[in-house]
Amino acid sequence: MSDITIHDKILLERSGPIGRIVINNEAKRNAMSLDMWQAIPGAVKALDDDAEIHVIVIIGAGDVAFISGADVTEFDVVRKDTASATRYDDITAECYRSVRNAKKPTIALVKGFCMGAGLGLAAACDLRLSNESGKFGIPAGRLGVGYPTKAIADIVNIVGPAKAKELYLTAKVLDATEADAMGLLNEIYADEEFSEKVEKYCLNVARLAPLSAQYHKAAINAAFEQVDHLSMDELRSMATTCLDSDDYAEGLRAFAEKRKPVFVGK
Repeated sequence: MSDITIHDKILLERSGPIGRIVINNEAKRNAMSLDMWQAIPGAVKALDDDAEIHVIVIIGAGDVAFISGADVTEFDVVRKDTASATRYDDITAECYRSVRNAKKPTIALVKGFCMGAGLGLAAACDLRLSNESGKFGIPAGRLGVGYPTKAIADIVNIVGPAKAKELYLTAKVLDATEADAMGLLNEIYADEEFSEKVEKYCLNVARLAPLSAQYHKAAINAAFEQVDHLSMDELRSMATTCLDSDDYAEGLRAFAEKRKPVFVGK
């Protein structure tokens, strides 16, 4: 495993084909400060540009929280007026955008609290896995703040407008079973099995053909207008690249030889 510190509270871990971004602020239940938000895009880019990494995972340090939300204790400085609030929102929006637009599959691993901006970051990921102790909610109405439009759109695309309104307009807190029923989660695992199960899940995603995964992610996002940087011609080019790749040839050989393929992303 190779560890890199992007920020003292945003850590990078590389383990085989899996790259992890660790939110490391346990003293505040992994609440996100402004400088932590600013560090996320660089962390995503570092893993997205690493040819050895096939899947990007975001996880909170410890067992209490994925991300409990933004660090509200600094709002009297970083969101004290319209100008500072606009800057803050632009920075958080760029963080969500970097995760949403990552070429590689992104997976949020949720243990415990996943609240407010934390749920926004999880929603920007492609997949969300939770332990049974997961707690989910959007308490914006209790603070009187508004979330970035694209971050709201991520949640709407996952659960639909009616359920999204329920989250935002009631500020209710959901347990993992309720969040799963709403459509927020892909899998729930028992607390004691979480680490083992998510490792297996992430490795399964990482071992599939990388170019194929990147194309299908981009095409699905484009279908829901979640990306604005790819044209239809670029998507067609990505699909063609899959067919011209060594991985495609390897997939055909492995199928014929009745063995598991070994993909390299070329």
